Amino acid sequence: MPNLDADAVLEALRAVQDPDLHRDIVTLGFVKDIRIAGGEVSFQVELTTPVCPVKDLLKPQCEVVVGALPGVERAEVEMSARVRELEPTRKRWWRSCAAC
Repeated sequence: MPNLDADAVLEALRAVQDPDLHRDIVTLGFVKDIRIAGGEVSFQVELTTPVCPVKDLLKPQCEVVVGALPGVERAEVEMSARVRELEPTRKRWWRSCAAC
């Protein structure tokens, strides 16, 4: 039986594609915090917005592909989101203009 490790989980998750971005969730960097305890595998899928329209589509796909790995008895996926922070507001040219 192949060794159940984080690399095997990541390889399985490459089959899960973001339908909007047309790339797999591993390449997109969405998979975080893989934990393996015996036959239980848990991990987080971190999307770019909490209201991502494909969230409910991706979760069961992740559970199926990881659950199909030899030795996996249970796959638990936590869906999360990390909204990127905006750059601090820069001074506008007219605010720094001495003649204005």
